[in-house]
Amino acid sequence: MGINIDIDSKTNLNEVVRLLLYRNKITIAELARRMSELSDVQYTRFNLRAKLENNRVKFNEALLIFEILGYKFDLIEN
Repeated sequence: MGINIDIDSKTNLNEVVRLLLYRNKITIAELARRMSELSDVQYTRFNLRAKLENNRVKFNEALLIFEILGYKFDLIEN
């Protein structure tokens, strides 16, 4: 099932990730644990939350988050 999230200049990744976490019934702690398992980086709920809140998530981290939550990132030209 796909979802469309309209992103504008006021939408940040933190809002999108929190929405997807809620929809998938996954905590940020569980997301951090899964990210650590799939990457060479150790994530905690604290540092992941800080990265999201301070807009410091790298593009590859965002793609990993989407993958874990069961979504893919599609960039579509208007």
